Amino acid sequence: MWLTLVRGPSMRPTLRPGRVVLTRSLRRGVPVRRGDLVVAEPAGLGRRVVKRVVGLPGERVTLRAGAVAVDGVALAEPYASRSSYRGAFDVPPGHYLLLGDDRDVSDDARSWREPYVGRAELTGRLVGVRRGRLAHGRAAARPVSARPRPRRARPGPRGAPPGAGDPRRAPRRAARACRGRAAGRARRP
Repeated sequence: MWLTLVRGPSMRPTLRPGRVVLTRSLRRGVPVRRGDLVVAEPAGLGRRVVKRVVGLPGERVTLRAGAVAVDGVALAEPYASRSSYRGAFDVPPGHYLLLGDDRDVSDDARSWREPYVGRAELTGRLVGVRRGRLAHGRAAARPVSARPRPRRARPGPRGAPPGAGDPRRAPRRAARACRGRAAGRARRP
């Protein structure tokens, strides 16, 4: 695992420039899925990039009127901005098609000399980015909130203040408290 610094606006709004994200190494046997946010080192670029996997090996990806279709089926991308780019990509076996979320400013497969990235060039998957649902039952990434959610108080017995807990657990809590007091008295001289 390592930390990856996002350097540029191509992954907005999911990842803002300057954000540091935990990244897990992508070993050989680990499957790569549509919607994964990955760190790649494409041979023609000479630098690492953070992009989203859109096309899997053997698929035909079509971009038209701001929408992406995979093998003729529209792909729901709530995280991506619309783009006026038009084109089609036939992803070869063992390769992937990577795009940025902010499609109008992203330097991605649409502008690379070699648009397809081999599996060996994918070095890591971003961790700590929550996944939502896509049209194909796959997942899309959404940023994780920096603040933890407040815990809800468990409902108490009738008439008890909120957070009093489950009444079925009260005898156990009382027994634990008594044991603690008894143990405390036994230790004192």
